[in-house]
Formats: sequence, C-alpha cells, structure tokens
Amino acid sequence: MKKKIYLFISFFLLFAAGIRAQHLSDTIVLGGVVITDTLLKRTPFVTTQVSKEIMQSVSTRDVGDYLRSIPNVSGIRKGGGAIDPVIRGFKFSQLNVVMDGGMKIENGCPNRMDPVAAHVEVEELSQINLVKGPFLLNYGPALGGVINLQTEDPHPYAKFEIHGNAMFGYETNWDGAKEYFSLYGGNSKVYFRASGGYRKYGDYSSGKTDGETTTYNTSFTKYNYGAKAGWAISPKQNVLLSYSESHGRDVMFPALTMDEKSDDTRMMSLDYSARNISEVIKTLDVKVYRTNVNHLMDNSNRITWSAKQMVADVNAINTGGKAILGMKIKNQNLSAGIDFENIYKDGVRTMTMLMMGTTSTTRFNLWNKALIRNAGLFAGYTTSFNSFKFDAAIRVDFNKADSEDTLVLIKDGVEYFNETASQFVNLSANLGLTRKITEKLSVSLAFARGTRSPNMLERYIKRLTIGYDNYDYLGNPQLKPETNYEVDLTLTYSDKKLGTMYVNGFYSYVKDYISAVMLPSSVIMPATLGVLGVKQFVNVDNATFTGFELGYTSPQAYKLGVNVIAALTYGQIPSETKHIFIAGQVVPGDIVIKNDALPEIPPFETTLSVNYRLLHGKLIPRVSYRLVAAQHHVSDAFDEPETPGFSIMNFSVAYKLSKNININAGVNNIFDVSYYEHLNRKIIGSPENKKLYEPGRVLFVNLNLSI
Repeated sequence: MKKKIYLFISFFLLFAAGIRAQHLSDTIVLGGVVITDTLLKRTPFVTTQVSKEIMQSVSTRDVGDYLRSIPNVSGIRKGGGAIDPVIRGFKFSQLNVVMDGGMKIENGCPNRMDPVAAHVEVEELSQINLVKGPFLLNYGPALGGVINLQTEDPHPYAKFEIHGNAMFGYETNWDGAKEYFSLYGGNSKVYFRASGGYRKYGDYSSGKTDGETTTYNTSFTKYNYGAKAGWAISPKQNVLLSYSESHGRDVMFPALTMDEKSDDTRMMSLDYSARNISEVIKTLDVKVYRTNVNHLMDNSNRITWSAKQMVADVNAINTGGKAILGMKIKNQNLSAGIDFENIYKDGVRTMTMLMMGTTSTTRFNLWNKALIRNAGLFAGYTTSFNSFKFDAAIRVDFNKADSEDTLVLIKDGVEYFNETASQFVNLSANLGLTRKITEKLSVSLAFARGTRSPNMLERYIKRLTIGYDNYDYLGNPQLKPETNYEVDLTLTYSDKKLGTMYVNGFYSYVKDYISAVMLPSSVIMPATLGVLGVKQFVNVDNATFTGFELGYTSPQAYKLGVNVIAALTYGQIPSETKHIFIAGQVVPGDIVIKNDALPEIPPFETTLSVNYRLLHGKLIPRVSYRLVAAQHHVSDAFDEPETPGFSIMNFSVAYKLSKNININAGVNNIFDVSYYEHLNRKIIGSPENKKLYEPGRVLFVNLNLSI
C-alpha cells in the first residue's frame, strides 16, 4: 500500500512539474539525432526497426518480453524476466545480440539467467534493429539473426542546453513499480547524457482456471545507471565515451534449480566517428569495448537449502572492438571492416551436503579459465540499376578456443576429452536482389551462408542441467562450426491509400547442427541428483527450418489504424544413426537420432491490432487480439510435451497530455486467461513437470515526462 501511495504522489508531482515546465519554455527538445546503420535498410531480407515511441506505448518488464511481439520472434521464459529471444527457431549464440552497434556481453549463468537483453532496460533504448537470417555480417558471425539494442546517445547543440526526462510505471498482479530518470545536454563541442533506473517486481499470478489462480515465485529487483560523454573534435569528427552498470538482486527463476542472488555487470566503450572524409570515403567508425559480468547463483530460497546448499559464482569478460569504413562511388556503396572479440570465462560451483549432523563440501569448475578469440574481416556492396537493387556481403572469421582443463575421463585405458583446443576459419556470405515491378510492388530474393563456431557452453560445460530436458549436459571441445544455408523470398506492396503489406517465405539448411545425445552410463554418470543421465553436445549432419511470415499496416493518413501479423516456423532433424567420437574413439553403443522435430520451436500465431486517433492524434486507444495455435510438432528426443493453443486480448490508451507529458495505460490479458507459451520452461519440482504459466490480468500505467 505504501508503494502505491508513493507512486501516486510521484505521478502527481511529475504532472505538476510538467505543467509548470510547459509555461517556462515554449521549446521542448525530445531525444537526439540517431544515425542508423545503412546496412539495416537493405531490402532483400526481413528487417524490423522499433522506435522509442513504440516501446513507450506498451507495458514490458524487459527487452526480451517486448521482442516477443515481433513476427516470428519468440522467447524462453524461466522466471519473471530475462526472457531469452528466439528468432525463427534459432536461439542462444545462434543469434548475434549486440548493444550500440557492436558491444558484446558474455552471459555468466550456464542456464542463461542473464542473456544480453537482460543487461539493458527498455527505457535506455532509442531503438531496436532486428535482422532475420544470416544476412547482416558487420556485427560479427550471424547464423539465425542479429539484434542491435541501441541505447540513447547524446548529441551536440548549437548553444548550451540541458534537458531531462523521467518515467514512472506501475503494474498490478506483480505489484511492480519502475522508475527511470535521465539528464542530457551540452553545446557544440561537449555533450553528455546521464541516466539511471530502478524496478522492483513481486510474484505474479496466472490467469484463472476453474476460478483458481497459481502464484509463482518470480520476484526480482534491478537497478542500472550510466553516463555518456561526447566531444566534437570538428564538425566531421566525434568521440563518445560510455560507461554503465546494471545490477540484479534476488531474481527468482522457478523453472531452474537455482536463483540469481546477484548479477553485477559493467560496460564501457569508446567510439570514434568521422563523416564525409573525402569524395569517396564517407564514413569511418571505430569502437573498442569491455564488458564484465559477475554472476552469483544459489538455492537459498528453496526448501532444499536445509539439506543441500548449492552456490555457483561465474566471472565472464568480453573485450573487443571493430572498425568499419564506408565508401560511395556514384551509385555504388561499399563498406569494409575488421572486428575482434575475446571471451574469458571462469566459474566454480560449490555443493554442501548437510546430513545427520555432518557436513561435506564439493567444489568443481563450471569453466576453468576458458577462452575464445574471434577475429573477423568483412565487406559489403550495394548498387542499383534500372529497376533492380543488388546487395552482397562477405565475412571471414578466425576462431580459436582453449581451456585450462575440461572434464577428463579414463575408461578402459582410453582418455577422453584430453584435447581442449580448437581453431577454425569460417566463411559467411550473402547475395540479394530486389526487383521493383511497379511503383507499389517489389519482390526480393536473398541467398546466404552464415557460419558460427561453438560457444563456451557447448565446448566446455561440465555435467550441469542446462537444457530443456532433465539431463546433465557435457561440453564437447571437438565440435565443428554450424553453417546455415538460407534462402528468403519476400513480396512487398505499398500504397498510400491501401497500406503496406509484405509476405516472406524462408528455408534454412543447417549443416553440422549442434544438438545433444545421451552417453552410455558405462562411459559417464551424472553429477546432479535426480537427472536421467548425461547428454553431450554433438554435431548431427543437418537440420532444416522453414516457414513464413506476413504483415499488413494500414495507411497513416487515416484515423483508424489496423495492423495484422502472422508467422510460422517448422523445424526438423533427419533420421540418422549417430556414432559418438571422443578423442578419436567411438563411444560404446550407437545413439539413434530418429526423424524428429527440433525442440523449442514456437507454433503458428497471428495478432490483429486496431487503434483510432482522437483529438488530432493526442488520444489513441488500441485493442489487440492474439491467437496462438497448439504445438503438436514436438521433439521426442528431448521429452518435449505438446502445448495447447490460446487467445488473449489486450487494451491500451496513449494520451499526449502536453508537449512534455505522455501517459500510457491499459490492461493486458483482459479476460484473465490461464495460458503458457510453448517455449516457457517447466517448473522445477512441480507435479508432472508443469510449465510456467504467463501472468493473468495485468493493469498498467506509465507516465513519461520530458523537459
């Protein structure tokens, strides 16, 4: 109750301050100038760009939660937040998720409590750029897609100015409150931005089933702060220094064996940019960065703590940089660059057993000074002629990995896993052609080859329950890279009176797809009590992903707005008998992988959204209806259950009270439907391994103030 009273008073004070600010100044500066990567505007493949205004109009707990609203983008839920994005069935390091055009973060948790998107809050973002497929190569290796989370940047002013904004939000069900403040300004030479936020959410309840709801332990507390300072060396050259921190405390994950006790992430970067250097050389961008994640997990909030205490502490450091040069010769655009990434990971799990008055403690490494280095060279080319536009890109990666040690087994005189080092040279490339058939209709065809090397988890993890199913997982230092051969066909129609529509179909053939198979108990036994055995990461010959998506948006000239999206992905692995080779030896027993569905592929879904602009666009009510089909195409090898379909309805209203005050309010899941997404994980210890349900009815209000 105190929190609600405090929030109401804060809203009132902000409202009063905003009205006063409107009288004090007739000129309000909202946001800065954003320079968008031109490669993101290429048309042969599907891209999505989300503005800050759109993100402010909805209620989300984190970035991953918002990304699920994009066609063919889903997410894996394990708790109240930190939803891990999935694009067309590709997930984890199959996606290249970066911040600010190149900064990378290595997650600390083996179970991905802290994916990249969990280290930045929605309020910090100026936009999200998302590319589906292995087509954008200047941010690093890309297999299934690229997500660039662009945070707000400061910019120069003609004369000294200073501005600020604030956001307060509240949601029922969770009893969740969030706050965000920023201050920015400067002059023509020096400019800055400082910001910070705090959010605290409690446990949420599902929708009603037979009049009953279920409450899940999903509470979390997060706070973040940071600053950026820029210097305009000349009208054509700028330097930007950034530093930020994000912190999580007592973040609960009912679908995992442990919770996040603390997560402390520090991010710093230095950017240099130059524009219009010569008639040919148009841009030069250089970035260096360092990110450090300290992640602490335990089971102190579980009933098992009194008998078995588990604590895991991981330190993950990612250091890197990139330089890219942009050139223009007549109607030809060229780009070339180089990037580098160094990932270091070290972690220990401690397990203390308390039985019959005795205490025994076991410590073992999750990773032991594991290291992955990746250096890349890339180039891009675009041109247009007659009614055609041509795009091409190429990338070469040099990948090297090693670890201080990994799990070493000696069985029947044979030593397994004794070689931890590996190195690869990977080639990625794509071609795209867009034909403008009429002024309103165009068709695009794109081909791509994208390659990514195995990640730290797949190479070096040691007997830990990190997968979808109930098995310990074991890394494999001898894994080969995955290669995605993809083709996309897109038809786009745009008319000022009828609106814009696109239809896309895609097919991906992934060579050396990384999956997992069960090892015989004669070779290795699990380390975790209650699991069914040990699975090891292996390459299988191939896997296929195919699907489509479509979207329609009505013309902006009309008061009535309509938006329709629909998407489907189908994933399959062929039938084969897989022999497991370790250190050149065949593991006893053949593991049969039958014609099976790929796990964690979302079902077909469609969303209809309708809005109407009132009071010259100042008041916009919106209602949306989302329909999700049942998923029957599930993986038997991963014990994946089928999931039922569902439908939900949401309502919101956006009101622009003045130049500097916006209010967004509404209700999600109006009819309090009890449902869960197919990708939601199972709840640890629940009867019949029930899945984690989504929140029931949620009323929300967000207030944004700018001065």
